[in-house]
Formats: sequence, C-alpha cells, structure tokens
Amino acid sequence: MSFGHALRRAAGALALAGLAVALSGCTSPEAVLDDAATLRRRGQPRVALARLQKLLASLGEGALPAPQGAVRTRALRAAGDVAYLELGDYAGAIAYYRRIISLQPGSPEAHQARAIIGDIFRDRFQDRQAAIAQYADIAASDAPQAPAFQLRVAREYLELGNAEQARAEARVLRERWPACVEADEAQLLTAQAWTLDRHEEEGLRAFQALIDRHPAPELVARAQEGKAGLYAQLGKFDRALELYALALPHHPNPQAILTNIDAVRRRKQAAHTGTPGDRNEAFDYGRPKPPEREIIP
Repeated sequence: MSFGHALRRAAGALALAGLAVALSGCTSPEAVLDDAATLRRRGQPRVALARLQKLLASLGEGALPAPQGAVRTRALRAAGDVAYLELGDYAGAIAYYRRIISLQPGSPEAHQARAIIGDIFRDRFQDRQAAIAQYADIAASDAPQAPAFQLRVAREYLELGNAEQARAEARVLRERWPACVEADEAQLLTAQAWTLDRHEEEGLRAFQALIDRHPAPELVARAQEGKAGLYAQLGKFDRALELYALALPHHPNPQAILTNIDAVRRRKQAAHTGTPGDRNEAFDYGRPKPPEREIIP
C-alpha cells in the first residue's frame, strides 16, 4: 500500500469517526439529510441549515471515499438550496454551490450548481454577464443540456441588447447541434436579433429560413409573427395582416396576435389617402385622432 493511499484511508476513517461523534442521536448521515428536509417542510430552514452545517463540518474539506463524498455533495446542495430559496442568503448559497463545483468539476452536480449560480446572478443580482459565464461553462461541456445552455447564452446577449453577439452565439448552436430542437430556437433568435438591429431584410430572410426548416407549429407561428411585424414597420399592412392571420391558430399567445392585428388595422386606416381637394381630410379636421400610445408590432 502506498503512503498516499494510506493517508487517504486514514483521512476517511477520521472523517467517519468525527461524523459518528457529531451525529450522536442520528443513525446515519442520510438520517441527518432526511431530518433537515423535514425541518424545511415544517418551516424551520435555519434549524435545517444548522444541522447541515454540522454534518459538513464533520466531513471536513479534504478528499473522502466515494460514499462519504456523495453525502457531502448532497449536504452542500441542500445547504445551498436552503440559503437561496428560503433564507434569501444569495452570497451564502453561491458559496455552497461553488464548493460542489470545486469538489466535483465537470460532474452533473457541478453543472446543476453552475446553472443555479447563473440564475442567482441574473435574477437576484441583475448581473447578466456573470450569469452568461456560468451558462457558457455548461454549454462548452459534453453535458446533455449543453445545447439548452448555449441557447440561454444567446438569449442573455439579446436581453443585453448585444444583437451581434446574440447572433454569433446562435450560430455556434446551429453549427454544433444542427439537428436539435434548440437549433430551431436559435434561428428564431437570430431573426429577432436582426430585427432588434433594424435590419428588416435580413430579419425577413432569417424568419423565412426558420419556416423552411419545418419546425414545430408554434415556432412557425412565431416566425410568421416576426415577419408580420417587420412588414408593418415597412408600411406593408395587408401583408402584415395576412401573416398575423396565419400565425394566430398556433401562436402561444393568441391575444397578442389579435392586439397586433387591431393595431395594424388602425395604422392602415390612419395612413389611407384622403380625397383630393378635401381640406378636412387633408388636415384631419372633424376626425378623431388615434391614441398617441399604441402597440407597434
């Protein structure tokens, strides 16, 4: 037996001995985890966290045999969840999740921890760049959820108003996973990014490219909606109305489509040519004005 192996065995034995002392009154580490879960359900998150912290202290920071290492990972995840979801201690939660990442880099548990850290940065700290860094790490891995997180990276850049980078990230997704469902979403996002940049022709082509991929009906409807909005911006109201009508049956938010149809109809009416020589028509005398604030598709 090598000296290093002997040290590891000794460390494991010490950890188990410390655990037995720390958990007097509990039959196993799993019992501590179950007890903490029960305390959470009873509305006692601080007591639950104290139990988990005691368990983690007994396990220490060093290397552990696989069974004890798995217990520590579960305890870290539970402690992070309590801090995040019930105590609102976001910095404390991040510390627990990062410990999982450092102990088991590249593992499914580490990917889950990164995803939660990204959500905390985005939703609680309003730091999308920090969130992107976490999502991008998962996207660069061989994890099954990598395409979904690559899509999240592209969406975050679009939310930041960086349409060019959003298109670049969407292109990475389409090239790396061309046959996955997220590739269709990436094509939709590409079209939306062109629209954000006010490149109507590129946007129309990108929306049509999505339709040509024959994606799910909902995505076809969203592409038709996008094209309709661009045609409305270009003043081609009849074509916009036609596309909105096509989008309506399968769109996830039909009320939004109906609202846009109404807005385009009013814009079309407001833009109609007055009768030659009719002063009232020319200057809108005697005709009610449309509301100043309307939904522009």
